[in-house]
Amino acid sequence: MRRLDLLLPRAGPRSIVDPTADRTRDADAGKARSGALGGPSFDDILSGTLGGNVKLSAHAQQRLQSRGIELGPVELDRISQAIDLLAQKGGKESLLLSDRAAFVVSVPNRTVITAVARDELKDNVFTQIDSALLLD
Repeated sequence: MRRLDLLLPRAGPRSIVDPTADRTRDADAGKARSGALGGPSFDDILSGTLGGNVKLSAHAQQRLQSRGIELGPVELDRISQAIDLLAQKGGKESLLLSDRAAFVVSVPNRTVITAVARDELKDNVFTQIDSALLLD
């Protein structure tokens, strides 16, 4: 069944089931889900297959893990949108600054090359970049 998300005053977001939805179509769609609750699986997030085909290099995965930076689907989507904008403007190797971290990305490859936590940015020098973008 199709879920409808509702926002009720003082109750927070709620989800109800649409009683008019086609059960067979939704049952088939449920089989394609990779996570337990219909969200992405941990392997999908770790492999970087979410977020508009943004990839994470092995080095970036190691840096994210060692520095305790977690990238969820929302952050990956923001990075993907930033890469799209940078590609339109002709960026090749870019620095993305978010409120939690800085990322060096290869725009043509749509790959995060490395990541640094925001509190570790002091005295860091980023070389071989041609553009920078602040993420909201």
